[in-house]
Amino acid sequence: MKFFGIINVNKHKGLTSHDVVSKLRKILNMKQIGHTGTLDPMATGVLPVAIGKATKLIQYMEGSKSYRAFIKLGVRTDTYDLEGQILETNPVIINMEKIKSVLGEFQGDITQIPPMYSAVHYKGKRLYEYARANIEIENIPERQINISSIELAQILEENSENPILIVDIDCSAGTYIRSIANDLGDKLGYGATLHDLIRTKSGKLNLDTSHTLDEIEEFRKSEKINDLIINPICILNLECCKIEQNNLEKIQKGQSIENIELNGLNEEEKIQLVYEDKLVAIAKIKDKIIFPVNVFI
Repeated sequence: MKFFGIINVNKHKGLTSHDVVSKLRKILNMKQIGHTGTLDPMATGVLPVAIGKATKLIQYMEGSKSYRAFIKLGVRTDTYDLEGQILETNPVIINMEKIKSVLGEFQGDITQIPPMYSAVHYKGKRLYEYARANIEIENIPERQINISSIELAQILEENSENPILIVDIDCSAGTYIRSIANDLGDKLGYGATLHDLIRTKSGKLNLDTSHTLDEIEEFRKSEKINDLIINPICILNLECCKIEQNNLEKIQKGQSIENIELNGLNEEEKIQLVYEDKLVAIAKIKDKIIFPVNVFI
């Protein structure tokens, strides 16, 4: 059986995003599966996975993310998280006013340098390949990101020498929370590293509606897997245009259609073509003519 749509996976700690895809391929007995945004092995939470021809939709899915970050103060590591080697530890005395002030400096449009232990490409290789070879890279290209919200939720082990901040972060795609933890420690003067990370939201999908791989496998065994597969039109951040049956065959053949009510849809913007609540194609409009870009039926 071929499936089409999105599954909201709740990734377990210790798995790479590729591990999740590999396991889903076995569960669903199909190869055409892809994740929509890498989560580090230490991280848990929302990992949207596209199934079947829906892998072509990944480029159209909303990139905003939300995280709950657990940041250990007074500890520096080479990977910016506790998976790496500890470089130094420093005792910390909590200054709430200073912590909140420094957190506020991250809000808005900022530049960020990715960690050396990351999958970012640099001159034909990924940064972690240089790091593992003990090759230092100077002037790693900065990236522009947006932090729409960053708030201190709680402090754990407040009376210890190395307390843990729980910080809720809403951000754009491509944001490295490990870098935020490391940069926060630098600004505070005693270092910090990421202790744990939960992705609570990705685009329109949240943690409350996610499912573990074990749960997904149980749904598959009980032949209820379609109950978990999300209709893409519910989560794509593109306007919808409904078509009638007389235009369906044209779209299936990749042909353009015209003389259709556009209801104010903008030229040049990608839209969803929908027939009976099913995604037929991604299309663009030019001179009031609709041209299919990706066809799914």
